[in-house]
Amino acid sequence: MQNIIVRETSYELRSIGRNALSGSWGKVAAACFLYYVMMFTVPDILSMIIPASMYLGRELFGTELAISYVAYLYSAVMTGVFQLGLIIFILTFLRTRKANSAVIFNGFEFFAKAFCVSFMCAVFTALWAMLFIIPGIIAFIRYSQAIYILADDPRKGVFQCINESKFLMTGNKSKYFCLNLSFIGWIILANLPIVLFPFAVHGWLAIALDLVLSIPYFFVMAYTQVTNGIFYELVTGHLVAKRVEQTADN
Repeated sequence: MQNIIVRETSYELRSIGRNALSGSWGKVAAACFLYYVMMFTVPDILSMIIPASMYLGRELFGTELAISYVAYLYSAVMTGVFQLGLIIFILTFLRTRKANSAVIFNGFEFFAKAFCVSFMCAVFTALWAMLFIIPGIIAFIRYSQAIYILADDPRKGVFQCINESKFLMTGNKSKYFCLNLSFIGWIILANLPIVLFPFAVHGWLAIALDLVLSIPYFFVMAYTQVTNGIFYELVTGHLVAKRVEQTADN
């Protein structure tokens, strides 16, 4: 494996992302919507149907916080699966321009590995974060490509994906950090409808309003996910290989 340093600026990477999304914004946003539903709406529904059964006291949060065991367990177990499914969708879209939202469920085919990669990355990041927030951020970036590597080749082992992510991010961590930081403005704008809309409702209506008001966020999410997918394609040399092939054909 070759250590490739991404030279493109954040602006150039975002530009490539926008070009890739041209004509397909709605399709990719739909996949992000489905991912959001499975990762956030379903736990909300579970919490509503099954009353909170775990309480964390004032000692930790300054107030009593109720958590549903079922919703918590669902999120803990399914996070890696749907992360993998979304990455499979993004890489498939970038390489074939096919945008089938149902692909995000393909992560279930590699359930155990998806869970283990996500869990181990979270553990390693948490351990570094115990030292200080900056080591935690660096660790998060260091392991950020592990799920992409698993999506690219599910035959690879859990620690092989993690170690290859560490290798790929050598010399690329600041680039990745700056790239994702450059989306902050768009993320803030996309969340304004939820922040500014003064609704005080609960239950199914609250869930429905959350989905409706989050529509701008799904498009920003499509933008960020595709651009991060392009970053992976560059850091692994896939885009370079394609450019070489196109030049040879010409």
